[in-house]
Amino acid sequence: MKTPVPKIGFYFSPNNVTMARRNIETHEWAKRRFEQMRQQCDDFLAGYSDEVIYQCTLSMRGQTFAYGISGCPYCQKSFPSSPEAQSRMFSLFPDKTLTCPNCSHTLPNTDFPDDGRGFVHKGSAYYPVGMWNFYTAGWLLGGVRDHEGMVTKLTYMYMLTGEKKYAQKAIVILDAFAAVFPGTLGPRDFTPYASKVEMGRLHLLTSIVHRVKVFLAHDYDWLYHLEDMDTLSPALTLLGEPGTVRENIERMLHDYMLTEPGGPAYNLKDGNLTELHNHEADGVRAMLAVGLVTEQREYCEWGINATEVFLSNAVGRDGMYFEGSYGYSMFTITVFLDMALLSVRAVSGTPSVPSHPFASERFFRFAVQNPMEMLCQGHLPCYGDWGQDRVRSREPDAKTLRDTYRAALHFYHVSPQSNIRDEAADWLKRLYPLVFSQLGEKGIDLFLWHPVWKHTAPLHLPKDVTITGQAGIGILRDTNETTVLMRTGANHTHAHDDALALTCYAYGKEISADLGYSVYGSNGHYGWTTKSIAHNTVVVNKDNQMKKGQLYKPFSGGEFSLLYRSPEAVVYEGKAPSLYGTDAFQRMVGLVPLPDGSSYLVDFFYIRGAGTCDYSFRAFHEKAELTLEGVRQLTEKQGGWTLAGVESSAKLYFDEPGKSFGERLTTGETFVPLLEGEKTQYWTPAPNNGYGFIYDIRQYHPQLSCIKARWESEEGYEMAWHGLMDADDRVMTGKYPNLSGTEQHPILIVRSHRPTKQYTALIHTTKKENPLRITGLHRLNARGGEVTAFAVEAGSGWLDFWAYSPVAQSIAVRTRFGEWCIEGRCGFLRTDRTGKLLAYACIEAVSMTFQGKKMEGTKREWVPIKSIDYKKRALRLRPHSIPKSADYIRIAPAPDAPASLYSVKEVRNGQEEVTVLLRDSFSLSRGLIVSCEKNTIRTCYPLPLAASFRGKLMLGERGGRAVIEDVPDLKTIRARILAPFTGGEAFDIIDAAEGYVTQWL
Repeated sequence: MKTPVPKIGFYFSPNNVTMARRNIETHEWAKRRFEQMRQQCDDFLAGYSDEVIYQCTLSMRGQTFAYGISGCPYCQKSFPSSPEAQSRMFSLFPDKTLTCPNCSHTLPNTDFPDDGRGFVHKGSAYYPVGMWNFYTAGWLLGGVRDHEGMVTKLTYMYMLTGEKKYAQKAIVILDAFAAVFPGTLGPRDFTPYASKVEMGRLHLLTSIVHRVKVFLAHDYDWLYHLEDMDTLSPALTLLGEPGTVRENIERMLHDYMLTEPGGPAYNLKDGNLTELHNHEADGVRAMLAVGLVTEQREYCEWGINATEVFLSNAVGRDGMYFEGSYGYSMFTITVFLDMALLSVRAVSGTPSVPSHPFASERFFRFAVQNPMEMLCQGHLPCYGDWGQDRVRSREPDAKTLRDTYRAALHFYHVSPQSNIRDEAADWLKRLYPLVFSQLGEKGIDLFLWHPVWKHTAPLHLPKDVTITGQAGIGILRDTNETTVLMRTGANHTHAHDDALALTCYAYGKEISADLGYSVYGSNGHYGWTTKSIAHNTVVVNKDNQMKKGQLYKPFSGGEFSLLYRSPEAVVYEGKAPSLYGTDAFQRMVGLVPLPDGSSYLVDFFYIRGAGTCDYSFRAFHEKAELTLEGVRQLTEKQGGWTLAGVESSAKLYFDEPGKSFGERLTTGETFVPLLEGEKTQYWTPAPNNGYGFIYDIRQYHPQLSCIKARWESEEGYEMAWHGLMDADDRVMTGKYPNLSGTEQHPILIVRSHRPTKQYTALIHTTKKENPLRITGLHRLNARGGEVTAFAVEAGSGWLDFWAYSPVAQSIAVRTRFGEWCIEGRCGFLRTDRTGKLLAYACIEAVSMTFQGKKMEGTKREWVPIKSIDYKKRALRLRPHSIPKSADYIRIAPAPDAPASLYSVKEVRNGQEEVTVLLRDSFSLSRGLIVSCEKNTIRTCYPLPLAASFRGKLMLGERGGRAVIEDVPDLKTIRARILAPFTGGEAFDIIDAAEGYVTQWL
């Protein structure tokens, strides 16, 4: 079988075609996928003539393209988003109609005619013809859900078989779409009706143009030598325009390049980089692909350099991508893999060869190691801008497994480092048995060789703690695998305002009801789900500092200050005082496994320096009923249909039944009806705190020192929330909507006006049929300042005792079995019903005493750094006691300064010193000096992680040294200069140096 010859082979080379054929001969899944694709291509050849393809595609000229987020104008319900479901909605050309699967109406029709430009009904825009165009263009050319359209599949078949019939049909599709591509505006769902604002091209929204263009460039690369390329373009001829097929296709490839009208502002010309977000990364991979196939050498040089900068500055020292959503991180891995692969292909002929991207341990950790370590009961974390997690399973997320396998496959084939290749092989052995049956949906699956292993290895999900030091993500897991995630990291693009919020997992479910994300810029996204009150956290002063259009508060990040692990309890604490500028804003969370497989969670949330605090909690994605015990409903009128109206001095127009945002949020994540002054998209209310989305507020006064809230789920689960109350606390319940307004769920809010407030709660989730329950929570008397202590009754076998203080001190707690003394901040005891001690935990205590028994804890001392080796990632410390679980170490300029957290690879305990080898790099980011004048430094490359750089060190390769005081923009640093920098000097930003102190977490 003769292999066609590409122009370059920049993405898949002839060697990759050989690998694909070997895969097809060796692996049953590859053979099956090849046969399916060949059948699909043959059916397409038989069913669609060149004439039909040209007529269909050229009919889109002057018409709209649209996702259809407004839903159906008849039933107001959303359309399905999966390609399989959508394929049943749309008619065959020449008709351009869709049939709503919910109400069976066909659009357009006489009620709702559409000439291709859409229509407006009750304030919302609808685009049925645009949806048909969107679906059909995505199928033929590639789209948001499948970047490899029919044109790419036909090209693959030509590569694998050498049969020109596939290539000729692929050229027809490319030629047809290239003729209408320039001048199109992208999907219309995100602009006002009839707007001429550019949002991309054809059906491709902003950066999706660049994603698909990589494959179009690949297709052109392999079709380059066919004689059809130099004939007159049939598409242009039909439009009355001159040009060959080649000229037509290359014009499309060069259109919408280097910038992204309608998306974030950046311009890659001359190698300029702006923010290093995922949109800009997509632009870089398209620039590399087009540069390679059209021999634009400057594109290649700019792309090679950009790839190195992205891997150094968009990925932190802990291998975590800077944007505030792990789902976006997983997507960005695929972008970076393409960038890295294309930059390796482009290196030939460059004047200076940068470091090999696949030799980067930072990149390997980002793409391969971290995704597995971040799984929560098998689920991909859903914080920030990512979809709701309604999965009911403890099996590892299938897409995450596939994507991680593909990433490991890249490193296995391309990395020049033997240790990385070896570890990649280990991951392949573990992942292949879990993913092989799902492979083949992407070209990379066929065209990279999959080794055949004599022996595979089992994949074990993470069962301990995962903490990312720079990104500030902490995942706590107990012996029952109950899991809680808390974030202390800085707020960046695609984040939600959820610092110190809890995301909880039990029974294979995300039970904390994170609302998620669907459509960027919708009213539901901008005004509701990004806000703190939409998460299980505490809101200070009603978030009254939030400005119009603001999605989240500026936040440079907090820190994890405590970690305790034992079979009885796992506990950590996060601190984030700068989030609100309060004296204290900190949360200690613990998980305690119970004998029936459930666990309870203890929650100590301490705030000092606030005027008003609102603690909110919700449970379950499915329908659930919320009931309260230990409270008295206030019958007198207290004001406020919405949470925004409670204690509001102003009359709010939406604060009455039927007008709240929560009641009017509907399909398309907008409001129906729109009231005066409101807009359909990119709009936030005043106040911009999300409080107007919570309605039907009921207010209560606590009658007991501990109240109980219980959510009972229609799926047979129960969450019980036990909270210690102050006499002046105000308890509230309300309702809130999901993003589309199709569901309404209950929420619990506890408001306090105390300047110093300690919220204390115990949360237990179980199945209704399980007999074990937390039957009581009782506040205990204690000596000491700001001490909270309580007893927990669970079943009939034992009692648990907890004590907590925000500061270390001598604490004495009066229990029914005698006095319990603690030297420290937090402790735990378990006794039987007679008082016999069964277990204990000196969580943050040097020692505890109970019934004459002294229990020794660990003194967490600060140890100075004697020396530091940045290249080897090694700290040398004086001899001291090393904890059993020496997985994380804190580093700070002084004991009373904010600390950075590093994960530890190995500890070598010698007689004269302790050597700590770190997993994390010391380099937070890198740069290149443009100028250094007085205290202002300009750097060539952006620093997207800069929100947390205040107080960090800059070390230049020529001896420059400075302490960062501020980063007013991503390329400007204000610093205290210790030694001058010179133009062109490379530098690293670090947060560890000799003389700093360390503390085991």
